[in-house]
Amino acid sequence: MVNNWDDRSDIRACLRSAVSALMAGSGGVVLVEGEVGMGYGRELAFARALAVSRNACTYLARADELARWTPLAVLCQALGETVWGSRPPDLLRSIGDRSGEGPVLIALDHLQWADPMTLSALKSFPSALRDRPVLWLLARRDGIGVATEVERLFDHLESEGATRLRLRPLSAAAVERMLTGFAGRAPDGDLVVLAAGAGGNPTLLTALLDGLREEHGAAIGDGAAVWSSRPLPGKVVAVVQRMLAGCEAETISVLEVAAIFGTTFRVADIADVLGRTAGDILRAVREALRARLVVPGDVPDSLSFRYDLVRRVLQESVTPSVAAALHRQVGLLLLRRSGSAAEAADHLVRGALPGDTQAIWALADAAAQALDTAPTEAAEISLRALRLTRPGSADHHRLLDVRVTALLRLGRLVEAEELASAGLAVAPPDEHGVRLGAALATVRVLNGRYRSAVTVAEQMLVGDASSSDHERVQATRICALIANGDHQEACRLAEVAVTGEEDRTVLAGTARLVLATQRWAEGDVTASFELMKEAVRCGPGGWRDVPTPHPQMALAAALATVGDIRAAEEAFAEAESLVQHATDVGSDLALRVVGAWVKARAGRVEEAAEVVEAAFELSEELGVTWWTSLMTTVLATAALRRGDPTAARLHLGMAPESRLPYFRAYHVWTALQVEAARTSQGAALSVFATSHPELLEQPAPLLLEPGAAAWLVRAARSADDRDLVRMVVAASAELARRNPGFPALAAAAAHARGVARGDAAALTAAVDQYTDPWAKASAAEDLAAADGAGAVAALETAMAGFTAVDSTRDVARIRSKLREAGVRRRHWTYTDRPATGWESLTDTEREVAELVAGGLTNRQVAARMFVSPHTVHAHLGRIFRKLGIASRVELTGLRHRIA
Repeated sequence: MVNNWDDRSDIRACLRSAVSALMAGSGGVVLVEGEVGMGYGRELAFARALAVSRNACTYLARADELARWTPLAVLCQALGETVWGSRPPDLLRSIGDRSGEGPVLIALDHLQWADPMTLSALKSFPSALRDRPVLWLLARRDGIGVATEVERLFDHLESEGATRLRLRPLSAAAVERMLTGFAGRAPDGDLVVLAAGAGGNPTLLTALLDGLREEHGAAIGDGAAVWSSRPLPGKVVAVVQRMLAGCEAETISVLEVAAIFGTTFRVADIADVLGRTAGDILRAVREALRARLVVPGDVPDSLSFRYDLVRRVLQESVTPSVAAALHRQVGLLLLRRSGSAAEAADHLVRGALPGDTQAIWALADAAAQALDTAPTEAAEISLRALRLTRPGSADHHRLLDVRVTALLRLGRLVEAEELASAGLAVAPPDEHGVRLGAALATVRVLNGRYRSAVTVAEQMLVGDASSSDHERVQATRICALIANGDHQEACRLAEVAVTGEEDRTVLAGTARLVLATQRWAEGDVTASFELMKEAVRCGPGGWRDVPTPHPQMALAAALATVGDIRAAEEAFAEAESLVQHATDVGSDLALRVVGAWVKARAGRVEEAAEVVEAAFELSEELGVTWWTSLMTTVLATAALRRGDPTAARLHLGMAPESRLPYFRAYHVWTALQVEAARTSQGAALSVFATSHPELLEQPAPLLLEPGAAAWLVRAARSADDRDLVRMVVAASAELARRNPGFPALAAAAAHARGVARGDAAALTAAVDQYTDPWAKASAAEDLAAADGAGAVAALETAMAGFTAVDSTRDVARIRSKLREAGVRRRHWTYTDRPATGWESLTDTEREVAELVAGGLTNRQVAARMFVSPHTVHAHLGRIFRKLGIASRVELTGLRHRIA
């Protein structure tokens, strides 16, 4: 037998003390009570054996439910007296006479079944025999029998000085010791979960472990998974049957239905399944609560099984055919309740038969409803429901559509593509077939197979489906065309799709984004922004199922690109609020990349690089290539600012040039700057003018970043290309004139003109108007060259600006120019932070420190900041070094002292 009662040591000590007092001539009363299975009978046997070993006279009896109306039955049984006779036995005198011969222990068990006369006698006998060596051990089980009367007896005796012992569930430590002894090692998860179903009840737990060993052949060292899924051992069933022995048949029936629901259930639901009212089953519920078989649940208006092993025995006792019917009934009931779709699906799959149309439709509806808020749940429900359908049926196609969409939103692109391809092979060209095709086209756009995506989308446009489904396909087709480099055809389709201000479809939004890109390339920034804002107003629906990011993200990125940093950050915050509940991985990835872009344009390039590194991990995991080109250019820019053109080239080489117009242009622009860092601006421009002539086709390159025009003018002057200088100056001026609502464009025009002509006034205006930090610092550097008298002040401004954006390469260049001007500074004097202490931390380090001091783990901090745990670890190392501490605890204490 598996025995371990170490946590009952206090109870055993109390019983030893009572028996010792008895042997010394002092009587008393010890009351033992507890839930069924807590082992109070074993404690009574222990005390009796102890008394026998010391030569005391012991009398033991157990009250019987069948004799509960026989007067004094249990007392007579214990003392060996005749219950029925010509006159009632004088039990009090009998006990007194026996105690005159020596110490007497009377142990009475199961007093919940004792008759009223016995309870009355027990109320008076102990006090009448107070001076005699008589020890009374009285035990009862909670919750059944004459509960009120026996509770009153125990309360009275306790008030008279009796010792009252309540047996409680085994402690966690005691359970662990039992499991370790059973398994021969630290218990594995399956065994712990299985044993938790005993709820610390020693009788249940002992029966479980003995049964596993004796009936299931579990041996020391076996993994619990080998036998944890089998039916429960017969020993457990026997214990549960004894626990239920005092319950009425109706109570057991109610509990059997409750067991089908699971650990937690509602009384109203049980009544619904039984076709009765809650009032009809109230008596049964009360009895189950009184017996502690069920307890109030954590969810309002719910009950839970006290022991999951009891629930499992009840569930396994139901005939399989009846259980299946009940599962089906429960599943349909739960589907009518919001938030129970996954639980309902589990029941329906266990209860419904293949072809059960009602169940299949209910599951399909539940899966479709879960798509927007819980795609994981939708994927699981649809998978379960598919097992009930016949391949090729309409129900099968509908569920395929839901599951593929869920997989797409979860980023499980390989599974989505395989399932969509297989479904299209047998699906008719109806609405579900068209949706499968749209999903397949979207997957192929995301993983870079653009031409194939165009082909699939075009095939779907001839299918028989609703206009909304065709619009989704057309939106995906336009995205695929753009990505494949077919800009002219994409713009033609976009022009056709834009039907009016009231159009709120995803196609209308996608079309406006495409046209916004076209207007941008033409230099009409004002019109481009208007189209983006119209796309935002097209509404949130559908964006998760097409490759295009939400228009609010595009708006934020465009604002950052033209140097309106504050508006860009506000727009991105709005994008976060719109997308954060989208529950699809694609939106999450897009949000990370756009967030990194905004950070980069705001001068926080290293932070942007950290976000991009995390986004790279996610995109590689998902197989998404859409954002790769933009991410590599952000990393390259960060490396370039650090003064590492070799690393920048390596980053650019991680992905080929994208065919997406802006991504491709920015990739080429960054490559030009990297080459200039390696050679010179003039030499780099000469090379790229030949290999990428579109780079000089105005005005597109001037809109890549605010300082682009001035950079090109410097490069053209270095290459002695006066025509290009005039062209860039004129183009930047025209760009500012056409778009008067964008101060950054006016600043860029002044900057280009100032560099071309050495115009200090124009350069001063550029410094004043720029909001882009790097462009402002660049203009200040150019002003130093044009204004001899104010050169040092301008260089100081440039130094501060480049330092603020951590552009070490530019800082080194400015420091050299200051030395040439006779100004010498130590490196640290140009930082805004001291070397040590809280103020020495960068913004990113300070954010990490705040989150860690708030109790977050590295992984939690990484998730909050969109970086990797490794990056957080590296930041912590620098934080500890700067603060002179060595642990997270010290960091928390320091932060609180500062606060």
